[in-house]
Amino acid sequence: MSLPEGKVQPKKIELHPKQFEAFDFKTQFGLAVAGVRGGKSFVGGVWAGNKLNTSQGDGLITAPDFQTLRDATLSTFFMLFPSYRKYYKEQKHVIEFPTGKKIFLRSLDDPLSAEGITVDWIWADEAGKYKLLAWHSLRSRVSLTMGQIFLTTTPYNMGWLYQDFYKIWEQGDDKEYTVVQWASVDNPMFPKDFYDAEKKRLTKQEFARRYEGQFAKMSGLVYDLKGINRIEPIDITAEMTIGGIDWGWKHPAIVVIKLYKGCYYLVDEWFAPEKTTSQLIEKAIELQNTHRINRWYADSANPEKIAEANDKTGLTVYPYEKKKDSISQGISIINTLMLDNRFRVFRTCKYTLEEFDMYQYPEEKEGQNPKDDPMPFNNHFMDAMRYAIMGYQPATRFRTPPTNQTYTQLEVSRMLGGDYARQTTRRRDDLI
Repeated sequence: MSLPEGKVQPKKIELHPKQFEAFDFKTQFGLAVAGVRGGKSFVGGVWAGNKLNTSQGDGLITAPDFQTLRDATLSTFFMLFPSYRKYYKEQKHVIEFPTGKKIFLRSLDDPLSAEGITVDWIWADEAGKYKLLAWHSLRSRVSLTMGQIFLTTTPYNMGWLYQDFYKIWEQGDDKEYTVVQWASVDNPMFPKDFYDAEKKRLTKQEFARRYEGQFAKMSGLVYDLKGINRIEPIDITAEMTIGGIDWGWKHPAIVVIKLYKGCYYLVDEWFAPEKTTSQLIEKAIELQNTHRINRWYADSANPEKIAEANDKTGLTVYPYEKKKDSISQGISIINTLMLDNRFRVFRTCKYTLEEFDMYQYPEEKEGQNPKDDPMPFNNHFMDAMRYAIMGYQPATRFRTPPTNQTYTQLEVSRMLGGDYARQTTRRRDDLI
């Protein structure tokens, strides 16, 4: 193998058959998805080393967080090519060779941390933990060079990597994708006894993900959004259109929900990091003009932002008051809507669907009481959705009518359906 400094150093690296199949992919985008200790990062490091010596330009190596990048991804790469370590400039996050070639190193806990870089190739390790925005960003890094991207990972969830990569390859809709899958035991070094013991210990879904390299739903998901709840965009004559806003600098989120015949359709979304409040308001106005949104709901913890949004903008933004148990109550009601097939999401709402597939409760640990609220991650669109739905119909918690008034069956049905706040109570005497 020819080294970047111009010297020649023969190096023999043995790959098992599945590793070699992944290493040898010919399309622009390749995915090696395997069980733990199956050798996916190993083959990723071999591929990156080969690209360094056969391509003309620079490369990029990424991982989902700095600790993984340092302790796993780079550790594997330098184990394979120890002579490259002396060119590692840790403070500059780059491996810089005497010939001028570079390998940029980026942690993608900030999905846009690789912006501004143009490279010939990318090795994206543990890509199943990346945000969808990170994938969009990585693709643009090779847009000018038409370079290859090699993703290596364990299948952590059913998010964008499954929906926007694996399924496209599986259906044969795009000839630029290659996927190679294998189980942990396809690595000759992996102990078969341990594999069999884990198969008995874990749930079928957990074992499929961790040791078989198969996509399966994460355990502890907050919402059970089934295939029937994910639909292609359709025209809807809405009876009411509401919007939800989750303020923020890094992760602002806006959703648009249309109501028709008791069903909630999440039809649009917006996300862009590092936007000011005025920029969020501008986008809300644009969405309101597009969808004819009647009212908005936003986190009451930012009253100054709500006041700004209501100040001569044409928006009507209500504060969603977060009270004790409001998260668990909102989750319960939205899950009920899903079970009743009264909640659907357009497949074009990629960021929202990503969070549905990653929003989960903390793992239960022995000796600790389980928490009622989900983990505070992957929750920005989930919060915006909950603000809108729960803010619009707070009367899902039915109040008993005063004893001197009676109601028709229709009126009671409407109250239980969440329309209590908009109904005019009338005595039966008035109806005669």
